[in-house]
This record gives sequence, structure tokens and C-alpha cells, in this order.
Amino acid sequence: MTFKSLLILPLLVVSLQAADVDDLTFVLNEAGTEYSLTDCNESATDSLEIPSVYYGLPVTSIGDSAFYRCTGLTSITIPDSVTSIEGYAFYTSSLTSIIIPDSVISIGDYVFYRSPNLASVTIGNGVTSIGVYAFYDCTSLSSITIGESVASIGERAFRNCTSLSSITIPDSVTEIRDYLFYGCSDLASVTIGNGVTSIGSYAFSDCTTLTSITIPDSVTSIVFSAFEGCSNLTSVSIPDNVTSIGRGVFLSSGISFSEDSNSIKYLISASGNTAYLIDGKSSSGNVFLPNTFSGASVTLIADGAFQNCTGLTGITIP
Repeated sequence: MTFKSLLILPLLVVSLQAADVDDLTFVLNEAGTEYSLTDCNESATDSLEIPSVYYGLPVTSIGDSAFYRCTGLTSITIPDSVTSIEGYAFYTSSLTSIIIPDSVISIGDYVFYRSPNLASVTIGNGVTSIGVYAFYDCTSLSSITIGESVASIGERAFRNCTSLSSITIPDSVTEIRDYLFYGCSDLASVTIGNGVTSIGSYAFSDCTTLTSITIPDSVTSIVFSAFEGCSNLTSVSIPDNVTSIGRGVFLSSGISFSEDSNSIKYLISASGNTAYLIDGKSSSGNVFLPNTFSGASVTLIADGAFQNCTGLTGITIP
């Protein structure tokens, strides 16, 4: 038995291939000026350095599903010649970290979708867009740096990144899209850039470690259930110029609202100048809404504030 085991062991070792350029497939573009990396040998292992030049021409893109099922690769170096990474490129990979160089302009949809070992990501300053579901279910992702040129991050891009503890959204981003950080249960620190104008539905829902959030002056719209289920969220700093607050934005969160004599709940802005009417469902009879509450001007009635309010017989809006 010992002799047979010794014969089998070398065969197992030989079957594993260290990754190199021979494991990769490249396709020349129609103009004959550049290559796209389109496929990888599924049995390749360990680390891989993608060449910047192939047969004398630059490698400018990593194609759709190029490394799908290449689960033996734990490290990949992307050269500065690459300008785009297309959808599903590293889908369900075993990568532990990745540096996306400044040369890359776009990161496609589902690029690192369900890559369970991915712990660290640096996104270069050339990237302007990150696709939908890009890092969805990357449950080991604890550190990510988003470049300062990113203007668009697709919905659910970081959903269920349960190890992510902090995030800084740069000023270049204009919208926090739906479900962007949904279920990021370790997320404790969030910095929202001054370019953001809206926070989408369920954007931070079920971020149960989050205790406080500062919403910048640039934000005018907070869509329904944006912070729903943030059970430890007790402090929110909201600007004066918000013109739309969706239904259940702080449902099942730890936020305590101020109430008037009609059991109507208000959220006061950071400056103390504006009061947002969040919830009037417990009010009854004939209600006269005030011009001011606690010295703050009442400027907005949130979506669904009086939904199913069966005890309400009349309301006067100032």
C-alpha cells in the first residue's frame, strides 16, 4: 500500500498547473490593434500576471467571464494596459485581493460576484463606473478603496458583503443606488460624499452594526426603506434641503423621533431649522398640522406618513 501511494502522489502534483501566459486565450480586435483576454485554463493555479503586451500589441480588456471557473487562482496582477473589465470576469473566483489599476475605466456587472475569499480591493482613480452586483456576496471583503473618479455604482454592488466594516463614497458619486449595501451587517462607518443627491431604496437596510450616519447637504431624496432594519442606528444627521423622504426609511431602526400632542413623529434636521413629518399613523380625530415644531419649520410630509390611519377624521396642512 505504501508503494502504491508513492506512485500516485507524483501524478497528483503533475496534474496541477502553475498559471502563466500559456493558460490564457486572447482575441484580436477587428482593427487588429489590440487584444482582449477572453479565457483561462480552468486547471491553472496559484498566481498569475496578465501580460500588458501580446504578440507586440497591447492587452486592453479582460473579457466577459474570462476567469469564470478558474478557482485555483488566488492572485492576479492586472497590467496598466487594461482599460475595461467586463461582466462576470472573475465570477465566483478564489482571489483573496485585487488591485485595479488607474488605467481601468469601467468594471462590468457581476465582476466579482460571489467570490468568497476576496478580502481586499483597491479601485484605481481612473474607474468611472462599477456595474450592478459587482461585489455581491463577497462575504470576506473587509477593505475596499473606491477611486475618486467613480461616478456610478450599480445597484446591489456590495449587497451581503457581511465583513465590510467601513466605506467612503467619494464626492464623484451622485447616487447611492437601491440595495447597494443591503445586509452589510458589519458596516459600522459610512462616509457619504458631497456629490450624492439621492439614497436609494433599501440602500443600507439591515446594516445592523451602523450606529450613526451623516447625510450631506447635497442629498435631496431618501427613498423608501433606505435604513430599514438598522437596529442599532440611533443617530442621523439630516440636511435642511431634503424634499423627498420615502415610506419606512427608518423602520425597525433605533432612531427616536420627537412627537407632538397628536402622537405625530418628526425628524429634526442637523441645523435645527427644519422638521420632517415622518409618521402620523397614531394620530386620530381632526388634526391641525403646525407651521413649526420645536422651533423648526415643518416643510415635508414623508411618503406613507398617514397610510392606513383609520382614526383620522380630518387634517389641516399649513
